[in-house]
Amino acid sequence: LRTPTQSIIGYCEMLQMFPEDSKEYLERLSRNADRLYTLISDLLEATRLEMGILKLFRVDFNLIDTIREVVSDIKKKSFIATKYNREVKIKPNIKLALKSHQIVVHADKRRIAQVLSNLLDNAIKFTNFGTITVSVNLDVNKIVKISVSDRGIGIDPEIRPKLFQKFTTLSDRGTGLGLFISKNIVEAHGGSISGKNNKPGTGATFSFT
Repeated sequence: LRTPTQSIIGYCEMLQMFPEDSKEYLERLSRNADRLYTLISDLLEATRLEMGILKLFRVDFNLIDTIREVVSDIKKKSFIATKYNREVKIKPNIKLALKSHQIVVHADKRRIAQVLSNLLDNAIKFTNFGTITVSVNLDVNKIVKISVSDRGIGIDPEIRPKLFQKFTTLSDRGTGLGLFISKNIVEAHGGSISGKNNKPGTGATFSFT
C-alpha cells in the first residue's frame, strides 16, 4: 500500500511544481490510484473470505458475453512494466477460442468475471510476447471449463506447491492475492481451479470449472 501512496504524493508535488507537465503526471496519478484501489479491494476481499462471509448472487447469464466483456475491458487498461515484462502493454494480444456463442450458467456474474480478470492480469504480467488464449469447453456432463493460456515464463517451481495460497508471488508488482481470491470464488460455486506449465516449457495455463 505504501508504494502507490508514496507515488501519488510525489506526483501531486510534481504537479504543483511543474503544472506545464500536468498531462503526464495526471496519467501516472490515475494509474497509481487504480493500483491502490485494487490492492485495498483485494485485501478486504481476502479478509472477508477468511471470515467466511463470501456472498454469491447467482443469476442466469450468457458466459460467452461476459468473457467478451472482460477481455474488452482488459484490452483498454494500461499495464505497468515489471521485471518479467519490460514493456508497458496498452493492448495485449488476447485471442478468444470460443466454440459457441451462448453458454448459459447459473452463477455470480460479477465474481466469475473477477476470476477471469485475475487470470488475465497474471498472464499479461508474466508475458513479454505471443498470444494469450482464452478458451471455453462444455463437456457431456454440462461442466464448463474456462482456460487462460499464455506464452510467458511459466510457473516457478518455488511457488508451485503454494500457488493458491495468500501472498504467494514472485512478481515485483503483485500481492499474491489474486489466485487466493479466485480459488475461493470458484470453490464457493462448487467448481475447481488449477494451474500448470505448458509443454514444452512455453508459458502456463490456468483453468477453472
